[in-house]
Amino acid sequence: MATQNSRLASPWRDPWVWAVLLVALTVRFLYLADLRLTPFFAHPQMDALYHDQWARRLAGGDWWGHAVFFRAPLYPYFLGVLYALFGPDYLLVRVIQLVLGAVTAGLTVTLTRRPLGRVGATAAGFLVALHGPLIYFEGELLLVVLEAPFYLLTAWALFRAAAGPRWRRWALAGVLLGLGALVRPTLLAVAPVAGFYALLRFRGRWWRPMAALAGAVLLVVAPALIRNYAVGRDVVPIASQGGLNFYLGNNPAADGMAAVAPEFRRTWTGGVDDARRLAELDRGRPLRPSEVSRYWLGRSLGWIRSHPGAAALLDLKKLRVFWNAFEVPNNQDYYFFSRLTRIFRSGLLSTFGVLGPLALAGLLFGRRRLDFGWIAVPAVLMLVIVAFFVCGRFRAPLVPLFAVWAGAGVAAVVDGIRARRWGRLAAYALVLAAAAGAVNADSLHLRARYSPSESHLRLGIFYAARGEDARARREYEAAVAADPAFPDGWNNLGVLHAQHHRLRQAEEAFRTALAISPDHAKALGNLAALDFQEGHRAEADSLARKTLAVAAGEPDALYNAAVVLGNLGDAAAALSGFRGILRLDPGNAAARVGEAKALIVLGRRDDARRTLEAHPEARRSPELREMLKNLEGS
Repeated sequence: MATQNSRLASPWRDPWVWAVLLVALTVRFLYLADLRLTPFFAHPQMDALYHDQWARRLAGGDWWGHAVFFRAPLYPYFLGVLYALFGPDYLLVRVIQLVLGAVTAGLTVTLTRRPLGRVGATAAGFLVALHGPLIYFEGELLLVVLEAPFYLLTAWALFRAAAGPRWRRWALAGVLLGLGALVRPTLLAVAPVAGFYALLRFRGRWWRPMAALAGAVLLVVAPALIRNYAVGRDVVPIASQGGLNFYLGNNPAADGMAAVAPEFRRTWTGGVDDARRLAELDRGRPLRPSEVSRYWLGRSLGWIRSHPGAAALLDLKKLRVFWNAFEVPNNQDYYFFSRLTRIFRSGLLSTFGVLGPLALAGLLFGRRRLDFGWIAVPAVLMLVIVAFFVCGRFRAPLVPLFAVWAGAGVAAVVDGIRARRWGRLAAYALVLAAAAGAVNADSLHLRARYSPSESHLRLGIFYAARGEDARARREYEAAVAADPAFPDGWNNLGVLHAQHHRLRQAEEAFRTALAISPDHAKALGNLAALDFQEGHRAEADSLARKTLAVAAGEPDALYNAAVVLGNLGDAAAALSGFRGILRLDPGNAAARVGEAKALIVLGRRDDARRTLEAHPEARRSPELREMLKNLEGS
């Protein structure tokens, strides 16, 4: 391993560190100038919304909570502290996060001066400062902004600890690893690898570093474990989502990229609720969060054991996706939403198509500069991601670590030029070219897999909820123009037409959705409601019954079908529909009212009264209160 070149008394006195920081801050604030004008800036979506709502509860005083952590808590608590101090100020939060991202770029330089030297460390810092996907995720209310620095610091701490069995250094590595695990629990996978390394490296003295590392990790993680047991009487070290996430990436229908499964609704909360409900249905009893996680982990492992060939091919595919330039969308399409800002449209920012080849070539030619920490942490995290599922959001936090690999390659090139080792430089160039070709090739046709249709749909839903129907219509029309075979786009366009009494256009849109996907539950329910409105009772009845048959996980579709069937006089079928909604969402007041009305029609007034009394809003909602009053007086 090479030592540092041109060592300064303090790395922070190096002007190149400040140059990296300045560049990192400049591009991030140029991004923020446009980001604050984008539609979702003050309206978080999906995972970001989950974190925002959690942080608001924390800032409101609920710091202890009432349920086992489903997700790791450190980022929501970080956000909650900011909300408590400054209010839910989305601009200020983004400023703090982007500054933290710039500091991560500066840390990349300072922490790698010893192994990489000035040139290699500075190159690594600039790669972090200018990496587009990392900047994008630093501007979102997501974990990446804390993951990246903790991954970097953990690798640095293990690099220092590997020099000897001094327990303080191994304890520091354990503290940083534990804190990183409270952001993303998969970092814990590094701990046993580090312990095994200590066993091999220090032989008779292995127990001291291993005990220091393990003890520090446990000390940091223990508060989450104790708190989870206190609120849920369940042994969950950090969070309970691991088994479900593993299933999403390893099941008979998995493609290794999409965080969905056929059994679950595609909505965030709907999918999580379905996972719990289906596990409990199969086990025949209520399950603790850890038991739900083990259930889905067991389902995955069972599939892997019975289909080892298919599972191996899936993992190979995921590895290829990981080392591809394409940023696989997860919460939202990076390409669509990043290009709403000028800095991304300019093409000035780097991508994984640049970093990936540099990292691979650097690992091969600069590996003598990289000790255990700088190799093990990114390698283990990469394998963990591949074991679950691959997306751009999971890969982005590894950017500083891959930048270190790339910086090692740059340092090797500089050494080669100084020593005039032209053959080695030519070999590096050939490897870099081959890696660039492989990483940037679209052999899996990933770009063709994704279209902007889903993003246009989400914007349309956003504008429709705000009453901006003209903009919503433009987005829905853009969604179906981008992908004419996108049934959700046609369905939502039909809903918008129906709301504005453009009934012919609405019917055409619903029928187009059904021509594409004959069992599209929402389109079936909407067309049933439209046919009933137009007096086509037989058609409405047929469509509503088909909706009930296919809409087990779609509350909106079930509601339309139940209302239509109730109005057509089939109270028993309507009751089935309303109860299907309540199994998915027990707090749905509209479904509760519908269930009560159906029970009244069926002559079951006592059951109707009991179902209303069971609803938490029964004494506050005027409609429920009036129904209860009438039932109690009868």
